[in-house]
Amino acid sequence: MDFVLEDQPAPDPVPQIDFRAQLNDEQYAAVTAESGPLLVLAGAGSGKTRTLTYRVAWLLSQGVRPGEVLLLTFTNKAAREMLHRVQELTGIEPGRFWGGTFHSIGHRALRMYGEAIGLSRSFTILDAEEAERLLKQVVEAQDKQFFKDKTHPRAGPLSGVLSLARNTQLTVEATVGRYFPHYGDISGLLPGFAKAYEQRKREQKVCDYDDLLVHWLAVLRTAPEVAEYFSHRFRHVLVDEYQDTNTLQAQIVDTIGSHHRIMAVGDD
Repeated sequence: MDFVLEDQPAPDPVPQIDFRAQLNDEQYAAVTAESGPLLVLAGAGSGKTRTLTYRVAWLLSQGVRPGEVLLLTFTNKAAREMLHRVQELTGIEPGRFWGGTFHSIGHRALRMYGEAIGLSRSFTILDAEEAERLLKQVVEAQDKQFFKDKTHPRAGPLSGVLSLARNTQLTVEATVGRYFPHYGDISGLLPGFAKAYEQRKREQKVCDYDDLLVHWLAVLRTAPEVAEYFSHRFRHVLVDEYQDTNTLQAQIVDTIGSHHRIMAVGDD
């Protein structure tokens, strides 16, 4: 595994911005707050995205380098728009930041360091339909009669159960008990299906969307030098729409942001 702790270039000169004039009192307080664990709560239409955008510009004005900022959003479009606005404010190109969805950043991280958990760098990503098809094949290989019983979930709903378990970091049985009690009579079968599904993906060098997060967290927890790389490189972690994060995503944020310089913005 190639592991490089990159030297960062000198900070970019940033045009002077009158933050006080361009932000209201609450936005200004959030944008200019001391670095640390920061949770910003605000309702819809109150300027949460604007606050994050100006926070990036503020950090740059304080000498933080673009490569030291990780911006996590819930759509790649939102990240692009935010970083283009940062470019308008500071002149620094969006491509110099790591910004995007949890899944897109996880994908990028796994291409670099997935080998730490035995994941081939040449893995292919399955779309939802392909993942359901593979799961169906795996289940039928273990139990040919499973899908013939009309009381059992089809491949799509079954995939949803396994996905929820992974994203909430619960066992499959606990997930069924809490969220899908109507599947209680088959809950004992599902862990075996899940294990076989994971094994088949590894054999075929494929990942589903959940794997981009599950494997990323596994790399961070398995390879201390990789966790150190991300923690050292991304000295500031900014998360948009934090109310929509699940347990798995929150654990990724906490692991990368072990230095505690995290700003999470969300609607209470």
